[in-house]
Amino acid sequence: MAVVACTFHAHDAVALDLIGYLPNYRINANYIANTLPGQLAMLDEIRYFGITVNGNGTLTTTAADLSNLQSIKSAIDALPAAQRPRLGITIGGAGTSDGFGPVAASSTLRDQFAINLNALLNQTGASAVDLDWEHPSAGVQRNTQFPAMLTRTKQELGANRRVYATVDPTVMIPASTLTGANAIDGVSLMTYDLSWWAGDPADQNLGQHSLQEYVDASVKAWTDAPGSPNQRPWVFGTWGRGVAAAKLGAGLPFYGRGFNGSSADVAVTYRDLATSGTTTNGSDYVYNGSNVWIPSLDMVEDRVEAAHAAGLQHLIIWELAQDLAPTSANSMLRRAYETNQSLSAVPGDFDGDGAVGQLDLEIWKGAFNASTTAGDANGDERSDGADFLIWQRHATPTAPTTAVPEPTSGLLLAPSLLIYLARRHMLSQ
Repeated sequence: MAVVACTFHAHDAVALDLIGYLPNYRINANYIANTLPGQLAMLDEIRYFGITVNGNGTLTTTAADLSNLQSIKSAIDALPAAQRPRLGITIGGAGTSDGFGPVAASSTLRDQFAINLNALLNQTGASAVDLDWEHPSAGVQRNTQFPAMLTRTKQELGANRRVYATVDPTVMIPASTLTGANAIDGVSLMTYDLSWWAGDPADQNLGQHSLQEYVDASVKAWTDAPGSPNQRPWVFGTWGRGVAAAKLGAGLPFYGRGFNGSSADVAVTYRDLATSGTTTNGSDYVYNGSNVWIPSLDMVEDRVEAAHAAGLQHLIIWELAQDLAPTSANSMLRRAYETNQSLSAVPGDFDGDGAVGQLDLEIWKGAFNASTTAGDANGDERSDGADFLIWQRHATPTAPTTAVPEPTSGLLLAPSLLIYLARRHMLSQ
């Protein structure tokens, strides 16, 4: 990822992947050349959307799909190594999931499907698959057949390739799918298009389709222990799977839907809203006479922060082409990326390479006793002895506690250390 100013946070840094979908119908030469590279540098994974599964276990992959995937892979490979996201491929999705049913129900077809997926990844250079069966039926299809298809796919693809399931948050598959041998790598919860939750008598609203409270409820429903009381029975038929939050992802929509008396069938991209809509508070728009709700930029920031606080594995973004250009200060992806970077920063990692070592110490030395973000590990916009102690605690190999650096002289360092230690003593009283 690109280097940004490092800010120290009291908690340990927890990685949160930003995963962006790119549908095949959005791709053209101009997008690949001028927009995609900037977006790729802000992502941990890009998911190509548009390939379907057939009932016999084969995949519908057109020449255009293969060309698109080659273009995306080339754009990824053109980036510096530290900025390259994974290339993932989504199978299925809304309206294109009918083939999953017969495949999941047959051991033979599950084998064939997994083999075909492995061949597709070998052909395209992708390293992840996303099985987007959003609404398998309750009962055997959801509890037995879908998990069997997921684990067989993971078995075939192996430990070095990722397998995800993407589902409506109320479609709860067994926690065993995420543990033990051939455990899949994560579940993406589509916490958008949930306007229907407005009818919940326990928590009515105006029909906003992706409120943060929906994310919180979804994560809690999946992570609570089995048998826990159902806190939203109007929405969830099942509550409590005991899944680790670190195996879950939540949704972040780059589009709005009608609300507050306007049909939820109205869907408008953030790009269109930002360039031609009228807004009242950053999330409520009037567009062609319809009331439209979309997460504001502040809400994007809040969602990333909440995902970190909950210990989630990732956020899924639908979808990248609905955003402004990544160079825009009002880009949703840019806001999500910058927020994620600030929260994921490793204390003492002043050069942003993910490690704390001698190079970071040299940066601290060069910035010592100056009002600057360089060499600043505790966020006070100054490089001093307190920042050295933070670097020292996180350095690899571990720096000896008796080591005293000489940024300018020991006489300059000592007062800073004494002030810092005095503050710690006062706070401990």
